Amino acid sequence: MITRLKISRSSAGLLSHRYGGLQQQLTPNIILRNALMFSLNNGDVCDESTVDLAGTEFQISTLLGTNAEIYFMLINEYYKKNLKDDEMKKRIAFHIECGLKNEDFKDVFI
Repeated sequence: MITRLKISRSSAGLLSHRYGGLQQQLTPNIILRNALMFSLNNGDVCDESTVDLAGTEFQISTLLGTNAEIYFMLINEYYKKNLKDDEMKKRIAFHIECGLKNEDFKDVFI
């Protein structure tokens, strides 16, 4: 059972620098949830060799809220298999980073 998740250092940097202004209106967890779903919607596929988990740590209950299990089910369905906890953490971190890096993601909040 996943209780904590670290995002990548790159994601933590993007969150504070590129999306810092949004944090006046939205909490980081809301921005990160949207980045996760934006990446899934774009069809990004995780290459586990490139996943960095050395950034900011979040409680899953904070990051994904009371619907965490729904996010886990969506990701399992997306990858067409039941991911182990370590795999799930890497894929969530990957998709958050992909979403934050995508220039079109800014438009979600306009």
